[in-house]
This record gives sequence, C-alpha cells and structure tokens, in this order.
Amino acid sequence: MTENIMVPTRLLRSRWPPNSGLMPGDQRFDVMLDSVRNDGIQEPLTIGLDWFVIDGHHRLEAAKLLGIDRIRVRIWTTTELIG
Repeated sequence: MTENIMVPTRLLRSRWPPNSGLMPGDQRFDVMLDSVRNDGIQEPLTIGLDWFVIDGHHRLEAAKLLGIDRIRVRIWTTTELIG
C-alpha cells in the first residue's frame, strides 16, 4: 500500500450506503460524526487504483457532511498480494 496521501473527497467513489442501519440519524453514526467533527479522521481511508473506497465509506460520508474537502487515504495497488 502507498503511504498516506491527501486527496480531494470529490474524487473518491463510494457505494452509499455500504450497509443498512449505520446512516446519519443513527446514534452510532452520529457519535462517529461528532468524533470526526472534534478530532478529524484519524484512520485513513483505503482506496483502489480506480478511486473507489475499499474501507472507509462512513468516514467519507462524515467528511462530506462536515464539508471536509481533502482526506487522507492509502492506495491499495494489489501488488501487496505478491511475494
């Protein structure tokens, strides 16, 4: 995986919602949203070479709701599977 880099949130693609139940208005999502608001996003998102989010759909949605325009990501290149 690449080192963490900052990318514009508008470039990232995500399937939303990634699962049912954890959406804005849900207590668990709102707790996470408050955490992002207060502390920022602590764990970078993992994305593929196609800019699609592999891990971090909820963090991306929180960033968009809070108007965060750049987010830290790791790019999974699939070469991690070799050797």
